[in-house]
Amino acid sequence: MSGTSTNGNPTIERMVMILNALERAPSGLSQSDLVQQTGLARSTVYRILNSLADSRLLRETAPGTYVFGNRFLELAARVTPTSHFFSLARYLQSDLEALAANIGQSCKISVYENGAIMVVAGATAKRPHALNYEIGEYLPVHAGGASKVLMAYLPDDERERLLRKNPVALTERTITDRNQLRKELAEVRAQGWAEDRGEYSLSVSAFAAPIRDHTGAVIAALSVPFLTTADEALRDRLRAETISGADKLSRLIAHYAG
Repeated sequence: MSGTSTNGNPTIERMVMILNALERAPSGLSQSDLVQQTGLARSTVYRILNSLADSRLLRETAPGTYVFGNRFLELAARVTPTSHFFSLARYLQSDLEALAANIGQSCKISVYENGAIMVVAGATAKRPHALNYEIGEYLPVHAGGASKVLMAYLPDDERERLLRKNPVALTERTITDRNQLRKELAEVRAQGWAEDRGEYSLSVSAFAAPIRDHTGAVIAALSVPFLTTADEALRDRLRAETISGADKLSRLIAHYAG
């Protein structure tokens, strides 16, 4: 089978082929569709579908048509210490998509995860040059709008532990001096938002604001990346929309999880 690792497990690799095909088809695929798209034998597809359905990893929406099952949500909630946010993300997705459409820029939600920043949700604006993101992507803690928001609201001892790791310059605008970064993070806390001025990628800027739970604790950050521009009116609008968008998402979280 093409692409099979010499050290891999053929059954698992065939299962992944089926899951990858279903990922590209939110409305589901039939057994025949999966045979055609994966090139696997019909009997192989049949056995794997039955096993995945028995495990609740897949479910039938119509006879012989399969989509992802709820078991994936249960597993996702145990991926990482902070991954409980995944269980909330489905409640926020429609509002996140509406925000991206209104702003005209892609929006993403990130959380702090074991010394890094992890993207857990997002929505892509349907316009030319809208920037992409990847769910599950890890980003450095010291560079970028969401990174600075989440870093700013960490407990003091955790923030200092991270600062002692000697921040690395990703571009010429990345803040690597610890005292300067401490000052920047204090400003983020004071004003309630952060700006990326090309610190992660020179051609990309971003605004970010904290997302809070029902207790007021910062649990995530909304960020809006965009191609760097000198249009101050546009920048002012994007900053204001980011802040108000994060406030709205915070209210939704308080409603669903409070």
